[in-house]
Amino acid sequence: MRRATLLVLLCSLSLVGGCKAKKLQAELDRTKGELAQTKGDLDKSRSENDALSKQNVSYEKRIAELEGELAQLNAQIEDLAKEQGMSAKELAELRAEKAKRDAELKVYKDLFGRLKALVDAGTIEVVFRKGRMVVKLSDSILFDSGKTKLRPEGEAAVAQLVPALKSVGDREFLVAGHTDNIPIKTARFKSNWELSTARAVVMVDAMIEQGYPAAQLGAAGFAEFDPAADNSTPETRAQNRRIEIVLMPLLGDIPGMQEMLKKK
Repeated sequence: MRRATLLVLLCSLSLVGGCKAKKLQAELDRTKGELAQTKGDLDKSRSENDALSKQNVSYEKRIAELEGELAQLNAQIEDLAKEQGMSAKELAELRAEKAKRDAELKVYKDLFGRLKALVDAGTIEVVFRKGRMVVKLSDSILFDSGKTKLRPEGEAAVAQLVPALKSVGDREFLVAGHTDNIPIKTARFKSNWELSTARAVVMVDAMIEQGYPAAQLGAAGFAEFDPAADNSTPETRAQNRRIEIVLMPLLGDIPGMQEMLKKK
């Protein structure tokens, strides 16, 4: 009898131990799964941060190139000033050109400094395209597919962006809408021209509501005809669906420009 009781007790302990082991194993498996998920999220975050860092490096490299050009121009001015036969007018024009470039570079650096938090957050990109400074926003942040109503994320982005743009003073910006090369034909939009232009106008309206002067803004639609990538994959097409806010150059300040335009 005593032996039978002992066997029963051992079996009970074995069952309890087995249940506890299964519970612990399940908890271990769950923890391992969460760890793997966390590691995956961390790897993705590192990848995104690496991409943003490369964008910043690219932009900062362009600023460094501009600073180098200014230094070279300054050296040329000093050399030319020593040469015989150089007129005072020519020297004054060179110095005016250097002053213009100094001022433009300061605008770029100050604006990029104010936008850096949005760049680091992945909300915007700042690039140089066709010799112009461009603030680029993906339509995935701003609009739903085929729509022109700003998403809440888009409204938040505009609210953060406008104060930085206002910091450059009385400069003008062109808001440009761009699409990929997939045709659209709806009751409202007969083509990507209409869609891209409508989105640019919506963006301008949102910027005005946030306090940017209406007289310093313009809107334009480029449809699919000014791509940032080649439209060959879903990823590159996504790059082309965008809004660009372009800092317009001050062409009227270029020495000799006004005189040229006045010639008959």
